[in-house]
Amino acid sequence: MTEISTRHLSLDEVRTFAKSYLVKAGMNAAGSDVLANLVMMSERDGPRSHGLRMLPVYAQSFASGYANPDAMPKIARTAPGVLRADADNGYFQIAAEMARDDLIAMARENGIAALTCANSHHLGAMRFDTEPLAEAGLVALGVVNSLSMVVPHGGVRPVFGTNPMSFACPRDGTSPVVWDQASSVVALMDVKMAAAEGHDLPRAGGLDTSGQPSTDPDAILETRSLLPFGEHKGAAIAFMVEILGAALAGGTLSVNNEDREAHGALNVKGGATLIAIDPSRFGNASFNDYVTRVCAEIEGNGAARVPGDGRVGKRADATSTGIAVSTALLAELGFEG
Repeated sequence: MTEISTRHLSLDEVRTFAKSYLVKAGMNAAGSDVLANLVMMSERDGPRSHGLRMLPVYAQSFASGYANPDAMPKIARTAPGVLRADADNGYFQIAAEMARDDLIAMARENGIAALTCANSHHLGAMRFDTEPLAEAGLVALGVVNSLSMVVPHGGVRPVFGTNPMSFACPRDGTSPVVWDQASSVVALMDVKMAAAEGHDLPRAGGLDTSGQPSTDPDAILETRSLLPFGEHKGAAIAFMVEILGAALAGGTLSVNNEDREAHGALNVKGGATLIAIDPSRFGNASFNDYVTRVCAEIEGNGAARVPGDGRVGKRADATSTGIAVSTALLAELGFEG
């Protein structure tokens, strides 16, 4: 593996630089605050492929006219437990932040509530969409469909996006349990990062030009054909996300790439759904004890760990000491700090 030259940055430096980069790209104050914080949190917790490396992708989406840098989302309550958002061709996370207080209040009122969002873009980790809900004491599930590049098990061409999902729930005495994952073996940005850093993937994540599973990131980038995790099981999960995301919200299907291709973008205007559940309204007063017990059975069980807890340690270290960033990446981004 090629040795990478790095520079150490604090999390505040990462956030400040990301904010200035996005503003220079034409983004408004409110939206750039949201995305800059997402970039910082991605560098802090991982996956870092969704951090600073994503800034040129955001900028391209604005410069090409594909995404709206001055988006002003509109949110309407369509049922006692349903919010429907139009992101004004901006990023979902901006609409989700605007809707969060109402979504939490509706979940506490009804026991369960959902936010759907169309006319939107989503780049980044979904954990940051669900974690705030768990911090408010709710159970959360989030899904979003994305650009088609995942081949269904036994198929020969991509149908689904990497179609990520995230789950979060509160946990007594410590940070919530939060995990997110793609429906594919690996996310596209992780393939790009492996190619940029000059190393193979740890396991076959996509198809090469001969249609064979490969660990070579350059070969996978050439075909843009990723494999679903767990073969047919991952493909089924990707299908579910396509329905809960695009179909329920009214977003673009993963295979509808024409507009995306015309603008040279890396995502489709998919749909996102965020579901919030108040466990206190479901009749089990011992809910928190159940969560504690399950986590206790996992912790100390060989090398097992509670899903998502690997990032808790990363967060603590990065908050305390900052992060090491590739100097080549910083040069590419024009960092002058």
